[in-house]
Amino acid sequence: MTLDSVYYKQVLDNLSEAVYCVDNERRILYWNKAAEQLTGYSSADVVGILCKDGPLQHVDSENNLLCDKGCPLKVCIEEKTSQETLVFVAHKDGRRIPVTVKTNAVYGLNGEVTGAIETFSDASELLHIKEVNNELRQQTHLDHLTGIPNKQAFMDAMDREWFRFNRYNTPFSVLALDVDFFRQLNEAYGRAMGDKVLQWLVTRLRASLRRADILGRIEGDKFMVLLSFSNRKSTMKVATMVLDMVRNEPCLDLPIAMTVSVGAVTVEENESLENVIDRVDKALARSKEMGRNQVTFWG
Repeated sequence: MTLDSVYYKQVLDNLSEAVYCVDNERRILYWNKAAEQLTGYSSADVVGILCKDGPLQHVDSENNLLCDKGCPLKVCIEEKTSQETLVFVAHKDGRRIPVTVKTNAVYGLNGEVTGAIETFSDASELLHIKEVNNELRQQTHLDHLTGIPNKQAFMDAMDREWFRFNRYNTPFSVLALDVDFFRQLNEAYGRAMGDKVLQWLVTRLRASLRRADILGRIEGDKFMVLLSFSNRKSTMKVATMVLDMVRNEPCLDLPIAMTVSVGAVTVEENESLENVIDRVDKALARSKEMGRNQVTFWG
């Protein structure tokens, strides 16, 4: 080993970031002390073996093995491009460690790729921050009582659906519904029971809707449903099914029948989103004016 080689090895050994080097076959040639500390594997455990045959077993967030497909080192060597990604590696004690990986190709004197170098660092804290942020983001878009999208999240979904309608002419419909005589129910049985009724209703609505349909709580006992790829006929079928499902099934232990009023619309050509919402609100109001426990299609 030359003096220069000794010097550079000492530099790499004293880095706080884990580093290892491979040749073109991804055979591990060097493994620094930080890599030993992070993974529990010593240099003697891994140097000389192919990366894909080694104990680290890089996987993605869904536990898919990356050694043959998606390996950052392989992509780096074959495409001569730097890579940076988040993967999980196996610690010697069996646990999975999230690490941020950065790879760079190593070139010979004639400009040919002779291997690659990978640096990786513990991403546990970064992953935790992302999970917390995702949870907070989800909380700001979900109704705390029912767990379904709140008004803002539902309106965002409406915006996206309206954009698709204008660009691709894909029809959609909207239902608006609320619980008949909900205020009187709260007064007679208490707000806690009213909350349970809303949760019961959401469970039943979810069971009657397609997975692609979006159910949102707008305010109080008012809900809206976004039905993608739905024309008037299919919309009325869903609305009637919702109506029948609620009134024909006992609600908790209440001695009274539970019913809802429903308004329905299908988006029309050159119609603004504001007008869609206005029409479905008018349809809901008409159902209530006509005696409740019914569906009104507006338009």
